[in-house]
Amino acid sequence: MPTLKDIAQEAEVSISTVSRVLNYDETLSVSEETRRKIFEVAERMKYTTVKRKNGGIGRQPRKKAEGPIRLGMVHWMSAYEELEDPYYLSIRFGVEKECRQSGAQLERIFRREDLAALKTLSEGLHGLIVLGHFSSQEVEHMLELPVPCVFLDHPVERMGADYVVIDLARAAADALDYLMDAGHRHIGYVGMGRDEQAHDAGLAELDARYETFLQYKEQHGLCTSDDVHECGGTAADGFRAMEAAILAGPKHLPTAFFIASDSVAIGALKALEQHRIAVPERISIVGFNDIPTAEYLTPSLTTVKTYTELMGETGVQLLLHTVRNGPNEVGRKVTIPTELMIRNSSAPLHTYTQ
Repeated sequence: MPTLKDIAQEAEVSISTVSRVLNYDETLSVSEETRRKIFEVAERMKYTTVKRKNGGIGRQPRKKAEGPIRLGMVHWMSAYEELEDPYYLSIRFGVEKECRQSGAQLERIFRREDLAALKTLSEGLHGLIVLGHFSSQEVEHMLELPVPCVFLDHPVERMGADYVVIDLARAAADALDYLMDAGHRHIGYVGMGRDEQAHDAGLAELDARYETFLQYKEQHGLCTSDDVHECGGTAADGFRAMEAAILAGPKHLPTAFFIASDSVAIGALKALEQHRIAVPERISIVGFNDIPTAEYLTPSLTTVKTYTELMGETGVQLLLHTVRNGPNEVGRKVTIPTELMIRNSSAPLHTYTQ
């Protein structure tokens, strides 16, 4: 079994420094590089402190819940933004449904602006559901809270963290493979580009669907940059983006578009309809999410079905397991599958009149 001395020798620091770092002594003045090196050596040697045994790296020991379980939710969107995006609304419905069925009480919904005071605001709760994208600093802040968290729709690559996600990259690849198998070689993109909320040190991350499309664009020569239209996540954003593409040159439009959400696809379909561009006879459309109205559009929307309610339900189940049985040191990752729903907004290329 490794000792503090072993870690100190490997990290080239004193035993006292190792002890104080591993026990999170906030009065210790040491560089982040040294601190990180000590943790990396301790992790490699599988050194276990009392704090790590009881709650994972950096967490305080947590007691098991007694009596009714009271949960809170941290939501990255405002109430208005959520109504504009059925994707997150559906996840929240799944959370609420599982809470009702399990007898847990979902008592409070916190917003991003509440994070600084979350330690105080969450007093009396047994756990937190964290929904949406947050910066790494915000994630670390939540992981240091005295209550366990489970993250939904945001992978947290940190030892001891539990999260539930959809493999957006794989789902986007399935949609693009479907279009290519149908003969399409000129495929455009409409939707989110850089995720302005999920940022690190001010650097925005690429949406996984957008990143996958860019990879296919380079590998298969699907289109030029003129066929890539970044926009927000509402139907109005989709309408404006598609109309701009049409006005830039309707004869040069792709034969198909991959659109990063159904809400955006609804707006894009409206723009195509107003300009009398037939779907799927001239352009195939594939959306993402399979919102309830997708199959009732005209034409019905081919889209990637994401089991968002299941994501919410699974997140609550993970959190309740932690609350009832105590935290685990490793953390759990659950990936919810997706399914391509082929409907009338897409067709093989040979059906087109060029």
